[in-house]
Amino acid sequence: MKYLCIHGHFYQPPRENAWLDEIERQESAAPFHDWNERICAECYSPNALARVLNDKQDLIELTNNYAHISFNFGPTLLSWMEKKEPEVYQTILEADRLSQKRFGGHGSAIAQAYNHIILPLANAHDKETQIKWGIADFKKRFGREPEALWLAETACNTETLCALADNGMKFVILAPGQCARIRKIGESAWQDVGAAVDPKRAYQCNLPNGKTIALFFYDGPISQSIAFADTLSSGEKFASRLLSTYNTADEPQLMHIATDGETYGHHQKFADMALAYCLKKVEELPDVELTVYGEFLEKHPPEYEAQIVENTSWSCFHGVERWRSDCGCNSGRAGWNQKWRGPLRAALDFIRDEMINTFETIGREYFKDPWAARNDYVELMMDRSLDAQHRFFLRHATEKAWVNRSTALMLLEMQKNALFMYTSCGWFFDEVSGLETVQIMQYAARALELNRLITGNDLEPAFVEKLALAPSNLKEIKNGAVAYERYVKPQAMPIEKIALMHIVTLLADETGNPHRAYECEVLSFEPKKLTSEGASLCYGTITLKSTVTLLERNLPFAVFRRGAAEFVCAAGDKSDRGTVFAQLEELFHAAKYEELAPFIRGNFEQEHPLLSMTPDVRRKVTDVTLRAMDEQTDKEFTRVFEMQYPVVRALQLIGAPIPKTFLSVAEFVLSADLKAEFRASDVNINALEELMEDVKTLGIDVYNGTVKDAVTEKLTFLAFSFARKPQEMTAALKLVEFLNYADIFGFKPDTVKAQEFVFFGLRTLGEDAKKKDILRALARKLKIAL
Repeated sequence: MKYLCIHGHFYQPPRENAWLDEIERQESAAPFHDWNERICAECYSPNALARVLNDKQDLIELTNNYAHISFNFGPTLLSWMEKKEPEVYQTILEADRLSQKRFGGHGSAIAQAYNHIILPLANAHDKETQIKWGIADFKKRFGREPEALWLAETACNTETLCALADNGMKFVILAPGQCARIRKIGESAWQDVGAAVDPKRAYQCNLPNGKTIALFFYDGPISQSIAFADTLSSGEKFASRLLSTYNTADEPQLMHIATDGETYGHHQKFADMALAYCLKKVEELPDVELTVYGEFLEKHPPEYEAQIVENTSWSCFHGVERWRSDCGCNSGRAGWNQKWRGPLRAALDFIRDEMINTFETIGREYFKDPWAARNDYVELMMDRSLDAQHRFFLRHATEKAWVNRSTALMLLEMQKNALFMYTSCGWFFDEVSGLETVQIMQYAARALELNRLITGNDLEPAFVEKLALAPSNLKEIKNGAVAYERYVKPQAMPIEKIALMHIVTLLADETGNPHRAYECEVLSFEPKKLTSEGASLCYGTITLKSTVTLLERNLPFAVFRRGAAEFVCAAGDKSDRGTVFAQLEELFHAAKYEELAPFIRGNFEQEHPLLSMTPDVRRKVTDVTLRAMDEQTDKEFTRVFEMQYPVVRALQLIGAPIPKTFLSVAEFVLSADLKAEFRASDVNINALEELMEDVKTLGIDVYNGTVKDAVTEKLTFLAFSFARKPQEMTAALKLVEFLNYADIFGFKPDTVKAQEFVFFGLRTLGEDAKKKDILRALARKLKIAL
């Protein structure tokens, strides 16, 4: 029997600020907020509703790819997705439930080492915690025990295999080059096969701890062609490539590949559709069966055993050196080296070992078994409720921990950050000041801060001294110490800064949640607001409580704004609150603004300028100003347009060119008016026709950008309305009319979401959809096959 299994490793590194537990805006991911959001839109979401087209390019099916393949999702990615993209998240969980019915009780999903640490380079405690956290996270989300755990970069050694087996894992997926030798079970002679190992079998690995684990070595050449060639340019080509590998042997053959899941849509556009088409084609074949590893292993236990090459991975020719030395593996920047990798790991190892000392000495005062408590801390990482904390403390806490829960939680959070600082992406790329490396140094900074709060011992100077030995490829950066000072330390978030960012956000956007400031609860907020022409002052007190460490602070604050962008923001006790507040009010009412700013700086503990706050906070502030400017510009441009348009039309009639300045004004005004019409509850077709006549007369391009977005939004809304009540023909009629006018006016909106809504609406009608002219017209307009 021939079997096929496609494995996708879906993963993003943890990107959350170590203090805020939120991802800051990443301009490099524009127009999206951050890279998680962008890759979700390009890959994770499309694979949840993958499109299958016929030869006319009409939609014939929307399918959940995840339910038909083997996959793992990084726990930190799923944690983000649960909060930010809940529909996609639920579709992934549902895929595993569906796959269990399809694959004999074996689900598509497998677990992953929690935050993608290179396990062969981790010490025994870290290796164990990463595995246990990955398994616990999986069980909480998927509601079952995992059968396997994906290893970061497939990095493996015998010690790691033993740890997996000790934790009940049945198999592991590896690259072919990680195989050393094989033999038939029961025979004595070994064959040194290396990367030439037959990938179509499962292999048994006998471990020194007396246990066994199955090994699956994926098909290397085809996996490479999928990731780096044009195999995914069409679903037909993809299927043909996979199906060409079987031989004529009688034994069961498992053709299986493993790649980064982001290949299907993010790295290669429309590859999600190629995957969906390939899966559909294979499912139609009588002699090939889609499967997952657990099902294949149950049906066909290993007849061969294998041994691995120690300390190897799928992304480093030199084993695991990419994560500790200048081995030559990089992302291709010519002339650069990675001599910084070794010193960076040494610096992190230094603080890890110091924190082991803290955890084992002070930790024993707070926990019955500190390492067991750390292994279970993932429960609190997934659920910060007081009930969850109570259950955790009942199992692990000493009497001292019950009295001082904050210190107990800080010890655990220190250890979490000490693990996050080893996330593999920090070494993968080319430069010590790169985004991913700065991120892991940020986790190190948070761990150092918590260690200092617990012990009073400041390890940061020694850490920075060691970072200075990590050379940068950029002259202006010089070394890791400079990168740390320039890019990491400004991202630190003392509670005063968190409070001020929350207050500034609320002042700029009243729709914000007043009871939650990032990872802190707002227990009280007592502001007083004063305003005058061109200036405002907000002062008072705020009480924050960390949901992570339970630390609580009541802070006085003052936020003074003058003009559009001059802000003075400060918080924390330095002088008598009552006296300071009275003086603030007196200075503001007297309009002594030149004195007010230095007074605030001198009478609060910490000042945090707007420029030091996160890009999201700054964006909130600038949006207020930009909206006001847009409103004023709209009024002025509309006045100019209405006054000059008759003159321009008269000039056109005698062959005079239209002034470019007027065209700029006209484009702004007509685009704004078109957006307003499309966003109205009922589109006024007569008004649209008049506006489009002006567009045509002046030769203005309004077909892209924000106007196209408005057309897409209206189309999607109408499609959603149809999907809710597809039996009501008025919704279908409105949709067809809108699509007709969009065609007449020359707009080409994004129809993806509308097509999905209408597809499901038509499916609920069944054969009745083919009987009504309006529904056939709607399907034709949106290229849906009935």
